[in-house]
Amino acid sequence: MLSFLSKFPFLLRLIAKRLFKAKSSKSAFGKKRFKETTLTSPKHKQTETEQTANSQPNNEFAIEFASDLQQEIRQGRKFSIAEAIGREGGSFMKGESAVPRPVRAANTIKQFLDSQLVDPSSAFATTLFTWATADIRLSRQLDTPLVALTQILESLLSEPTTFHEFFRQVAIAHANLTGERPHFQSLGQPPHPDADYTHESIQAQLSALIRHIKLATEKTS
Repeated sequence: MLSFLSKFPFLLRLIAKRLFKAKSSKSAFGKKRFKETTLTSPKHKQTETEQTANSQPNNEFAIEFASDLQQEIRQGRKFSIAEAIGREGGSFMKGESAVPRPVRAANTIKQFLDSQLVDPSSAFATTLFTWATADIRLSRQLDTPLVALTQILESLLSEPTTFHEFFRQVAIAHANLTGERPHFQSLGQPPHPDADYTHESIQAQLSALIRHIKLATEKTS
């Protein structure tokens, strides 16, 4: 059992913390029981107060352990459409549509990318869709997914380190789809002569998507 728990250090931390708190709580309740029994009850008779005191620490332990465990698991995780639906359940249902809001938001982004991008290998489109739907900004703007997408695109263009990681993922996706060797490009360096994607070509497509979103927004406003 200990060898299994050692693989999950956050579980060990939670168990130790909860056990310590449960022990302290039990001690405090024990003192209260002793005082009440001495003043109001026969020596060997268990009162209703004692029964409540016996059960309350264990109930608090279970509730607080579950809460802390849930918090530990969620820390540092990216937004996930599937996780959001599972965690919130019916709260994502709005209006008469039977489709959860996260799914509708993801579908809106996918349809927009499919209609605007010319991407023979689909590596760029697929990577951008995955990148956008994992971004926390989308989870905060489920009713305006294209607004969230605009913010995501702008951050890719304005943050060199973020853009470099995105480009690396596009190169890997292209290699996986075509079976070719991935061609990476360092910041400020020329692209590989055989590369299908370059920093300049990706940046141009990101900028074009932002313009298309603004045009679409102006037409509907």
